[in-house]
Amino acid sequence: MAGFTLERRALFGGLLVAAGLAVVPKAIIAQAPLQLADVNRMDQAAFVKAFGDVYEFSPWVAEAAYQKRPFKTVTSLHAALADAFTAAPREKRLDFLKRLSDLGDKSARPATVTAASRGEQKSSGINSLNETDQALLEALNKAYRQKFDMAFVIAVRRNTPAEIFAEYMRRMSNSPAEELALATEQEFLITRLRIAEMVSGEGMPKVYGDLTAHVLDATIGKPAAGVAVELREMWGDRWRKVAAAVTNGDGRASLIEAQPVPIGRYELWFGVGGYFRQRAAVPATEQPFLDRVPLRTFVSKPEDSYHFPLITTPFGYTIHG
Repeated sequence: MAGFTLERRALFGGLLVAAGLAVVPKAIIAQAPLQLADVNRMDQAAFVKAFGDVYEFSPWVAEAAYQKRPFKTVTSLHAALADAFTAAPREKRLDFLKRLSDLGDKSARPATVTAASRGEQKSSGINSLNETDQALLEALNKAYRQKFDMAFVIAVRRNTPAEIFAEYMRRMSNSPAEELALATEQEFLITRLRIAEMVSGEGMPKVYGDLTAHVLDATIGKPAAGVAVELREMWGDRWRKVAAAVTNGDGRASLIEAQPVPIGRYELWFGVGGYFRQRAAVPATEQPFLDRVPLRTFVSKPEDSYHFPLITTPFGYTIHG
């Protein structure tokens, strides 16, 4: 990645490689083209055509879920699909997981990966890793398949690339039964997000979170408008900028919205020095005592709201989580 000079050495099963960090595109904000009322009017063929790929190339899941209609809520529509998958015989679920393409597999034929899966991997950045990251990912995929004889499953839009790599390593010590249960749980999360972006109506599942900041200028007792705020995603000792904003007239800045807040470690930077210089609270000939105020945090619940208020003067600050 341009601008990165630090490297992290990643150790896995005797493989030692330099892991870089790729630029992650902005998350997809999809429009839901279907209304729940329209879904309930579908015949089975139309329903299977619409939802047959929600569980990757598995129309049998939609066929079973169709029997639960009419659906009172979008959440119950998703529950019907998830229940149909979970209720299937163990061998059928294992066959589904074996047939999945490996995460970030650049050799996968387009016909073996749904459009939804390609979009999710693109938005997470896992399909645009640099050469050293990609080598590690391929080694992890190979090791995981050798042990569990199925693809590694994780809801990529709910995790930073750093957390995805960490999950590979954590889960390698699990038993096959534990991994089957975790893969089923991750499929639930993947498909819940897909359904929420496909269908609108009553009882929408909560699939998005947000991350915001609020700055108050203690010298005037008012919101601080015009403070530059930057959000960085951390990977070991390295970082990359994922969002930037300037506080509005209420002193507020929105950094992540209309998407899950990916699980991972972040750092917020508040440009208070520039703000106070602009207000002439610091003489133009002097360097500000406080330049940028940092805050490091770990996000573990992608559908939650994270708000970080900063109360500041040119010489001190307080942050409330």
